[in-house]
Amino acid sequence: EFIGYIEMISANKSKLFDLIFNLYNRNLIKRRFKGIYVYGLESLLSRVGAPFLVYANHSSWWDGLLAYEISRLTSLDWYVMMEEKQLKKYFFFRWLGAFSIVRNDPKRSIESINYAANLLNSKNDVALLIFPQGKIEANDLRPIKFESGIARIVLKLKKVALVPMACRYEFLGDFKPEIFVKLGSVKVVNGQSEKRPQLLKQMQHDLTIILDQLKSDICHSRLDAYQKIL
Repeated sequence: EFIGYIEMISANKSKLFDLIFNLYNRNLIKRRFKGIYVYGLESLLSRVGAPFLVYANHSSWWDGLLAYEISRLTSLDWYVMMEEKQLKKYFFFRWLGAFSIVRNDPKRSIESINYAANLLNSKNDVALLIFPQGKIEANDLRPIKFESGIARIVLKLKKVALVPMACRYEFLGDFKPEIFVKLGSVKVVNGQSEKRPQLLKQMQHDLTIILDQLKSDICHSRLDAYQKIL
């Protein structure tokens, strides 16, 4: 039996919805958390003449809402790749820049990878957020393993700024938990000259390093350089 072609869900950004959601999201996070503390925000404020690909660990349902809060502090035009099942459930994320991917369907995932590469090729003040583990995993699980899609996007780009982002949610002596984020330094690469296995390995390594640094900073109370953003 012939099954018709199903198109991916593309982003459909709305400035009005963004304003409304910003108020909702800030209120929600303030109710549930003591604060958000960020180190390395300047990585996303620098102008490097290339689009940004931000890749983060995925340890919580809150990750997307946290990333949205950080995105508001930059002047970049943000998009996020989201599992199709989740995007169908939370369809309004389209209006904030989310588009779909079906990770376990190679043919359909190619469309999403091409869509992502086209977004990043369109201008320099654009940022794409990806959770390359593809599912929620414990922060301390090692080794960190990525799906191959993120490398396939980078290989299509002549110039892209890669920024790893580590996130942890911690109870530190208060009724509410606190959120800590550490952004790595910007690494500008020519994706077309990279090899996929080495690139994937390097990106996994870079995220592991800052995730371990973040844990160490929290354990040893080295948090003075973390800026409270909410």
